[in-house]
Amino acid sequence: MIRPANLSDLDALVQLEARCFDTDRVSRRSFHYLLTRGHAMLLVDEEHNGLCGYALIRFQARSARARLYSIAIDHEHRSRGIGRALLTAAEDTARKHGASSMRLEIRKDNHVAARLYGKMGYQPFGTYLNYYADHMDALRMEKTLIPPAPAAMTGNATQPAHGVT
Repeated sequence: MIRPANLSDLDALVQLEARCFDTDRVSRRSFHYLLTRGHAMLLVDEEHNGLCGYALIRFQARSARARLYSIAIDHEHRSRGIGRALLTAAEDTARKHGASSMRLEIRKDNHVAARLYGKMGYQPFGTYLNYYADHMDALRMEKTLIPPAPAAMTGNATQPAHGVT
């Protein structure tokens, strides 16, 4: 079940982060800030025995671009479609916040993530050199988020739009 995270998830998020990443971790303090005051949405995938993963989306005031800041899937839950489901939920959340595109960075050596993002429509557009704590470069990717068609546009329109004949 994917749902918005809340403060009661803080301990589980910190533990999940420690299991998923050796370096470049989101700190407990940062998670707390993002859950309470940050311009962000943190989504979690939860099963009966705890959190399986999360997706953290950041928003910037007066920008139509969202950023997938971090996504993590517990090792024992990988290859079950959780990453794809969280990414889809993150994109839906970004659309609801008015974003027309989403950007992300991944390690250049993370071929599994690059494949997933490519299948989901993300295109590489640049590199950050020496981005991670271990000096690994980051591949920058972006996807245009096409908003859902308005209800009025889905039926048979009988009136031309604004003088178009």
